[in-house]
Amino acid sequence: MAVTLLGPDAMQPLLAARGRVLLVNRTAALDEVVIVAAAVVRHPATGTPQHDAAYGLEVGADESVAFDASVPATDTPEAVEVLLRLRIGAEAQMADAYVVARRSIEEPDVPFEVGVRAHDGVLENGETLVPEFAALAVYALPVS
Repeated sequence: MAVTLLGPDAMQPLLAARGRVLLVNRTAALDEVVIVAAAVVRHPATGTPQHDAAYGLEVGADESVAFDASVPATDTPEAVEVLLRLRIGAEAQMADAYVVARRSIEEPDVPFEVGVRAHDGVLENGETLVPEFAALAVYALPVS
C-alpha cells in the first residue's frame, strides 16, 4: 500500500486555530461568577455548522481559556453562536446566556472572544444581559 505524505504546507491549516473562541471571565472575585460550560456553533461561509461543547470548566474571575474547534477548520467561521453556563453567587445559582459574534471583515482570521462581565449600566454592541441576573452582561466579538 502506497502512502502519500502531505508535508508541512498542507498540514499548516490544522494548526491555524481558525474558529478559536476565547472564553473570558471579566468579573471580579466578589461577583462570584464562574463559567462552568460552553456550547459553541461555528457557522462557515459554506457547509454544515460545527458543534462543540466543553463541560467541567472552572473559568473564574479574571481568567480565560482558549476553546478550539474539535475538527480544525480551513477558514474562519462567518459567525459563532455561544451558550455559556454560569454558576453565580454563594448559592451557586445556574444561568445560561446566549451570544452571537460575526466575523470581522477587516481582520477575518482573528479569534472570537466570548465572555461575561459586570454590567455597568451600558450595553455595548454584541452584549446582552444574563437572564435573571441584570448585574451581569455577556458579550461576543472578534478580537485582534
